[in-house]
Amino acid sequence: MSKIISVANQKGGVAKTATCRYLADIYIAQGKKVLLIDFDPQASLTKGFNINPELFEGVNSGNICNIFQKEKVSFISVGEEDEILHILPSNRELGIIGQSNIIGKDLILRRFITTNRLDKAYDIIIIDNNPKFDTMTINTILASNIIVIPVVTAKDEQEGLHGFFRNMEETLSAFNHVIDRVVIVPSRYNKSTKVGKAYLEIIKNDTTPFINKECPVVAKSDIKISDAVPEKVAFSDASSYNMSVYKYLVDHGSSSSMKKDKRDKLLKLLKDIAKKIIE
Repeated sequence: MSKIISVANQKGGVAKTATCRYLADIYIAQGKKVLLIDFDPQASLTKGFNINPELFEGVNSGNICNIFQKEKVSFISVGEEDEILHILPSNRELGIIGQSNIIGKDLILRRFITTNRLDKAYDIIIIDNNPKFDTMTINTILASNIIVIPVVTAKDEQEGLHGFFRNMEETLSAFNHVIDRVVIVPSRYNKSTKVGKAYLEIIKNDTTPFINKECPVVAKSDIKISDAVPEKVAFSDASSYNMSVYKYLVDHGSSSSMKKDKRDKLLKLLKDIAKKIIE
């Protein structure tokens, strides 16, 4: 059975897509079969592989909207030779169809995964989300057994995180669904600022008590908080190469501006997070 990971937060700019990318490359490096599903109409994950989302609109076997019509959907191989890394690309039509009155649309993605036995074909399925809590996000939560929540260590982020958990609680309760594990990943952390340090401590100290008090269904999950991912120029450098930060540091680290000890430290951190999510 696959580990089906939804990377979600109802706020933008928290590194959801970047998290999807580096997790995929870490698991691929471990020899796992990985499927990426871009469930965000903005298609940032799709574009990150230098894929034009407009090519998959309309009548096209690669159109993700086909899953709502029970039609064929084809995947794109984005891995290197001997790697099984596939992506189901997104496009703007997904946002339109998500607003339609399709019966049972909140369970479409879960049915698509199980009907096509994708949970048997892949070791890891990673789903990217839009920065909202809507039908798309409900679909990915109900299709997943692991939720990864990147959160920026900044003012007002805790309130947004609590709001996400309240919405998640309502969804899980309504559909009688239990998540095996929830992993909160503090991201874009700047340890040189008092604000960053203060809000990291708030996330670490207040999140689990809040869940236990306000979200009893979510509390059934194994709740974990990873070490904070620092805000580094390597992330933007990796994006310019259309790479994950993990692959960029492995392939081009020696030519980057980061010193070797700092590169090694960041790589270890990312691998530790990937391990915490699935083990």
